[in-house]
Amino acid sequence: MAMRISTTMMYNRNLKYIQGSNSKLDESTTRYNTGMKFQTAAEDPSGMAAKIKYDASIASYKQYSTNAGLAADTMSEEETALESMWTALSSANTRLIQAVDSTNDMTSRDAIAEDLQQIRDQLYDLMNTQNAEGEYIFSGAQSSVTTMQKTSDGHYRCQADGQARLVQVSPSVKVQVSDSGLNIFQNCDLARTIGITGDSDGVYAMVNDYGDYDAVFEQYYDYTGAGTNQLALEITADKKFTLKDPDGNVIDQGEVATDNTITCKGLNFTIADGETVGPRTITVTMNKPEKDNILNQLTSYVESLRDGSIATEELSDLMAQAQVSVQNAMDQYDMYRGRVGAREVEVQNVISSDDALKTIKTTSEATITQVDAFEAASDIVKDQQALNTARSVYSKINGTSLFDYI
Repeated sequence: MAMRISTTMMYNRNLKYIQGSNSKLDESTTRYNTGMKFQTAAEDPSGMAAKIKYDASIASYKQYSTNAGLAADTMSEEETALESMWTALSSANTRLIQAVDSTNDMTSRDAIAEDLQQIRDQLYDLMNTQNAEGEYIFSGAQSSVTTMQKTSDGHYRCQADGQARLVQVSPSVKVQVSDSGLNIFQNCDLARTIGITGDSDGVYAMVNDYGDYDAVFEQYYDYTGAGTNQLALEITADKKFTLKDPDGNVIDQGEVATDNTITCKGLNFTIADGETVGPRTITVTMNKPEKDNILNQLTSYVESLRDGSIATEELSDLMAQAQVSVQNAMDQYDMYRGRVGAREVEVQNVISSDDALKTIKTTSEATITQVDAFEAASDIVKDQQALNTARSVYSKINGTSLFDYI
């Protein structure tokens, strides 16, 4: 049975071919202009699913990089602040060394006190350092609250909550971006001190070598509170002395110096002129270790320097204690500065890793979703030629009729 083809059928068929060729040209042109192999999930369901996953992953790594950059900036601010504090305390230590000089008159003492006061105020400002967003970097989780507050009685109180802020810088890494001033500033060890009781009339006692005394303290001090934490200094009539530990064991002995002083285990005892040297037993109490912020301590040192009623010997003792407390603060600040530096190195490594992984994922996504520019251009040329051919054929057919062949 013969099939009959009408003129209308020929027109419709060629028109459909032209429309299809035009659509292919539009698609190839869109791919070339956008650089994408597909625009919708209907064009490539698996490719679109992969693209969505890669987009989410790439966006995450971009955020991780942003977080890491902010973390690095915050830690840089903290490190700079701690370094400035250390430098300021170093200056304070130098002035305290000058204050120990027994030849200082009240004018010199007042000048040193003025310098220490300025250093204290500088430290106060540094402890309340804020970042670009106005957050107090040493206040822990309470970043809107000043780290250190000066109270109405002239003392300084730490308001930090003791917590540290964490920032996620990779899928499995959270880095600490701040340290609490409660740990850095408030909990600084002060110089260890002693007290004397018993037969101690006319005796002045002080720590003259903190290295030696700290060794005794660490060996014999009972942190549980069960012990007496007391040493016994026994002096005989013939000016010989014995220092005993809390259990009565001898830990040092010798003779009283001609100027009626005793130096042993980092301790110095001076028996005033006219007082009986011995026999006597002096009870030496190892005082409980104390912690405080250096701002309060500097305030106390300033007051002592300006107090003309304090004897030179006592002032020298106080300034020696001050040096130890300042050095302890310097060591603590330097320790935290080292920790910040270590975290900065970690963050820089994470930033490099994040950038590398983001690049890998971006490249992988491009392989799935992006066209080759030369291939896309070739497709346009090919589809353009197909469209031109379709139009040419349609033009010829449009000028003929089946009646021409009857």
